[in-house]
Amino acid sequence: MSARTENRKFKLTRRFLMARYQFNYSLFHNTKAPVIPVEFQGDGEWHKVWVYVDSGASFTVLHTFEARRLKVNLTKCKKFYVVAAGDKRIPVYLKQLKVRIGRSVFKAEVGFCQELGGAFNLLGRKDIFNRFKVCFDDKKETVTFMS
Repeated sequence: MSARTENRKFKLTRRFLMARYQFNYSLFHNTKAPVIPVEFQGDGEWHKVWVYVDSGASFTVLHTFEARRLKVNLTKCKKFYVVAAGDKRIPVYLKQLKVRIGRSVFKAEVGFCQELGGAFNLLGRKDIFNRFKVCFDDKKETVTFMS
């Protein structure tokens, strides 16, 4: 078997091992958007959280309400500030959590904030987009995660 044939065989094998998780867009403020269910582990239990998949967000940010549901003690989290319009400093509390998308389970840094994004949770790039190829298909109204 030539090296070229072996290389082709490896690519085919690798291709079949790729995980693919596709989600339909959900209705969000009267329009379809990439809002999907993702599970976060808190206090040993998995909790489903609806998140807006946002390729423009640097990291994942959940409302502090979700911290209470996940039993995350914000006083034990790393705290930093983001600056919003009008030079307002908004506190964000960071915590490593286990995340499950489809069957993939991994750790990700998650921020908790009461004021940022208030109306919805964001699934951002850090620890997510380096693990998956994320494809938005607005025509089919789907978002796909491939690893």
